[in-house]
Amino acid sequence: MVEKLLAKLRGKNDRAAYGAIPQLLKLDDGSLAALVASYKPKDEQRRFQYELARIALTEGIVGLTKQWLRLGSAEQRGVLLQEIGPDWDHEWKIEIAIAALEEPDDKVRGYAVVLARYAAPQGINADQRARMTQGLVRAMARHNERPLELLWLQWYVELLGLTANASDELAIAQLERLRPFSGASRRTAWEKLDPDNLPWPTSVLAEKKGVRPVATLWEFGTGLLEIKVLESALKQIRART
Repeated sequence: MVEKLLAKLRGKNDRAAYGAIPQLLKLDDGSLAALVASYKPKDEQRRFQYELARIALTEGIVGLTKQWLRLGSAEQRGVLLQEIGPDWDHEWKIEIAIAALEEPDDKVRGYAVVLARYAAPQGINADQRARMTQGLVRAMARHNERPLELLWLQWYVELLGLTANASDELAIAQLERLRPFSGASRRTAWEKLDPDNLPWPTSVLAEKKGVRPVATLWEFGTGLLEIKVLESALKQIRART
């Protein structure tokens, strides 16, 4: 079993390598760190895989999160965040997500928010809750002038609703700043039609289907933050002491 896991770590398939690391950690074998450290990477991707595994095996989650921003490239870290699945220990998921909230790139940081959004409801202690809240507020503050440009803003808002509490004044203020940018995120509109004088391509589609439409209905995004999500997050925060 060990050799199969190490073979995955040495392979070209990064997804398989990232899946092997948490399984190697569970073996609790002190000799594995030295063995991984002896590997000579054939390319930059495997260099990243080996370094990630070596740090995880020798320094644990504390060492990994302390060195997070210097590991590999932003792109490699982003892919890793997407591949952290059920084999990874829950505490590792939370701590990696918190560390990755400091990513300067919005997209990579967004993957950390998604990871945290799924992991936090499964359990998070008070210290982690506080550090996650601080990281989210710092990230959102970078986009104070144009908050809607923050990738996956709604996920940030939802996650703050799960982590912040009533005494987190900065978090509440950060969310309140979003009110002018919130509303119905989607709208519907309809237009009455003359079934005897249908516009193209509705006329073509109606003929093919053998129907006589009397109206057309469509839905479109408004570009606003969904107000229900914002209100829900603030309600959760103010109810949490």
